[in-house]
Amino acid sequence: MRSTATRQFLKKLSLLTITAFLVFSLVAAAKQEGPNAASFIIQGKDANQVSQLVQAYGGSITSELRVINAVSARLSPILVSRLLEEPGITAITPNAVVQLADKGGDTPIPEAEYPQVVGADFTWAQGDIGSGISVAIVDTGLAQHAGIFKDINGKPKDRIVGWIDFVDSRPAPHDPNGHGTHVAGIVANTQVNSDGMWNSIAPGVHLVGVRVLNEEGYGTYEGVIEGIQWVIDHKDDLNIKVMNLSLISQVRSPYWADPLNQAVMQAWANGITVVVAGGNTGPNPMSIGVPGNNPYAITVGAFTDNFTPEDWSDDYITPFSSAGPTLDGFVKPDIVAPGAHIVSTMLPSTKISRNHEANRLTSHYFSMAGTSQAAAIASGVAALTLSHNPDLSPDEVKFRLMFTAFPWIDPESTDALYSVWQQGAGRISAPDAVYANVGGSANYGLDISADLAGSTHYEGFSYYDETTEEFRLKGEYGNWAGGYGNWAGGYGNWAGGYGNWAGGYGNWAGGYGNWAGGYGNWAGGYGNWAGGYGNWAGGYGNWAGSFGEASFAGAFTNWNDNAVDWMNDHISGGTWVDFDR
Repeated sequence: MRSTATRQFLKKLSLLTITAFLVFSLVAAAKQEGPNAASFIIQGKDANQVSQLVQAYGGSITSELRVINAVSARLSPILVSRLLEEPGITAITPNAVVQLADKGGDTPIPEAEYPQVVGADFTWAQGDIGSGISVAIVDTGLAQHAGIFKDINGKPKDRIVGWIDFVDSRPAPHDPNGHGTHVAGIVANTQVNSDGMWNSIAPGVHLVGVRVLNEEGYGTYEGVIEGIQWVIDHKDDLNIKVMNLSLISQVRSPYWADPLNQAVMQAWANGITVVVAGGNTGPNPMSIGVPGNNPYAITVGAFTDNFTPEDWSDDYITPFSSAGPTLDGFVKPDIVAPGAHIVSTMLPSTKISRNHEANRLTSHYFSMAGTSQAAAIASGVAALTLSHNPDLSPDEVKFRLMFTAFPWIDPESTDALYSVWQQGAGRISAPDAVYANVGGSANYGLDISADLAGSTHYEGFSYYDETTEEFRLKGEYGNWAGGYGNWAGGYGNWAGGYGNWAGGYGNWAGGYGNWAGGYGNWAGGYGNWAGGYGNWAGGYGNWAGSFGEASFAGAFTNWNDNAVDWMNDHISGGTWVDFDR
């Protein structure tokens, strides 16, 4: 049950965001039912009670969102005010816009090289191709593409094991936009290219299509939450272990007060590994969107192999890849994956293909860039990991992906070439995530049940140091040298060096502080955080307040000297295994 202070804060937040929503018309696609009616998500202690209250006040309910104890409904401003006075209502949030997390266009290349870049081909050689795992693609749909519909034996039977359309309610899989098909192809395309390699990460998985975005690539919180709720309801009968969300929305509240983030947390708590795009509004700090700012989910940034897949020395993080910290002080992204010139499936009749003909490689293949594509690669690696290690929890999958990632460092100076808020734990490695002899759980110190119940919320250990004008980590982690644990917010390509060190320096197995700040005013996304957080002016902001009394578990060490020792001391079974490429 939420505390009284939390409920009061949520209602204050609701009033502020509703005001901004009505003024700036955030839900542009909403059909108007009267001059002042708009779409909202109404939450309470019990979904049935919320539904009854909304109907009693004359609201027009459009969907039931049980996963977050809510309904979506069309309300006039006066109804919003009246409902907020009801003790059974805890929050009313605008039904915000959600859009695709990709860049649209990029220079094409003839082959899909990213499976080799992340080492997925190594797992294939061991017989691990994702068999026995279903991946839900919550996106614009799935098209009738042979690489999507047919399994590795060329048979269409049982490849797509589930489908639901929350846009047009069509009974059969389709994708008028093309983005969902591109993402699904990255995860699971079964077609083989001219090099005799699969053009995907996990060609053996089953697919579940959940259409929540329209032909233009836009949707609403309502639709996406309905999709997530459906995935949770069908996770057991369809064996859904991974859910990919290559979509983004603007940050309007703390992570825990955001309805979309609450739905993501419910999926995570129900045993589904949720992989999300970090966003494409980088390279500036604090540019991670929703649900990328969710501390539980696996948030993915993008790097490029610079068209030299076998040479790591010229790779770099793409300028568009969003960077942390989040408004709540968390380090994001968690990892980075290939996200430039990504070749995957798309039909020529779809909107993206028609509008960007230069990126069409063949009639059924298209090149795109974005953290959408990077997230899809990470979803494929998560599926490979779960196929080989079927008993892993989402926290354990996240741990393996982060612990076995390769941070970018200069091998001579041991300086980090990107900060922790740009690269997270580093570049993803499929064979290391699947086979490394490691054991541990990410999200250490976070209680997702308490978070969802509203009794405890958390904040990260990032803050902005006004004296040095840098983002830093609280405690002795701030001593991590070489630009990893401190960052002035600038961007630059690194100067070479493989960076394949043993151990994941960006692993977050430590504790998090409780959300201890006062309930200040935050008007939409650029307002003021009072009560210990300082002012956030839409850019770097002043992170001068306390981040709670909790501390990281274990000894603190300098990043460039003893990070591997720290990992071995504090991760059960923390033996590093490297694989030749």
